[in-house]
Amino acid sequence: MSALFDRLVDDAALFPPRRASLRDALPEYRTALGHPVLGRFLCPASRVPELPDLLAPEDLLDLGIIADTGVEGLAKALDAVAAEPRVRLGGIEIAVPADADQARAAAVIIAHLPDEVPSFIEVRRSPGWHEALDRIAAARGLGAPVGAKLRTGGVTADAFPSVAEVAAFIAACAERGLTFKCTAGLHHAVRHTDPEDGFVHHGFLNVLLAAATGTDLAETLGRTDGAGLAADAAAALTDRGPFVAFGSCDIDAPRADLAALGLIPGPGVGED
Repeated sequence: MSALFDRLVDDAALFPPRRASLRDALPEYRTALGHPVLGRFLCPASRVPELPDLLAPEDLLDLGIIADTGVEGLAKALDAVAAEPRVRLGGIEIAVPADADQARAAAVIIAHLPDEVPSFIEVRRSPGWHEALDRIAAARGLGAPVGAKLRTGGVTADAFPSVAEVAAFIAACAERGLTFKCTAGLHHAVRHTDPEDGFVHHGFLNVLLAAATGTDLAETLGRTDGAGLAADAAAALTDRGPFVAFGSCDIDAPRADLAALGLIPGPGVGED
C-alpha cells in the first residue's frame, strides 16, 4: 500500500505561505531524501541560478522548475540546469498568464517546452480552461509529455476552488486522458477547516481517491472521515490514476498524516 504514495509530495518550501530561503530549504530536503513519499524539489525559474552555490558536492538534486518568469525566462533556467551536473531536471510547471486567452496561451507555452521533460500547465478557474485542456490533450496525443495542473488553495479564501470545481477539473482531465498535478492548500490528507487561517482545505487523499476511482467525485472530495477514506484507499487502489503529485510547502505534515492513517509506515517502522 505504501508504494501508492511514492514520490507523491513535491517540496514547495520556497513558496507561500512558508517562503523558506534556499539556504534553509535545501538542507531540509536533503535530510528528508530517502523517504518514499518525497518527490522533487520545486524552485522558481528565476532562482535556479542560485542553486550551484548552495548545493553540496555530493548532491544530485531532483528539480522541478516553476516557471515564474513565463516562457520568456524559461530558457535561461534550462541552460543553468544543463550546466550543473548536480541537478537533474524532473519537470517543469507553468501557469497560463492572468487574463490571457487560456487555449491560446497553452498553445504558446507548449511550443516553448522541451520535448523530453515532463511538464504541467496550470489552468485558471476562469472561462477557457476546458479549451486549454483540449490544447494540452492534443499535444499529449502527439507525444508531448504534458499534463495539467490545478491550484487548490492559497493565502486567501478565493484561492480555494469549490468541491464542484475540483470535481469538474478531475473529470475533464479523465475525459481527455490527461495526467495532472495540484498545488497549494493540500498539506493534509483529509478535507478540514484549518485552525490558523479558517479556510476549508481540500485533502490530498480525497483528491487521490477521487481521481483514481473516477466515481462519485464531488462526494469523495467532500468527505471528512479520514479512517473511512484510508480504508477505501487501502481496499480499492493500486495506483493514483491520473493524479501525479502535489506541491506542499510542508513536507512533514503529509507524511505524518499518511502514517497516522496507517497508509505508510510510521517513523522507525520498516517496510513490509
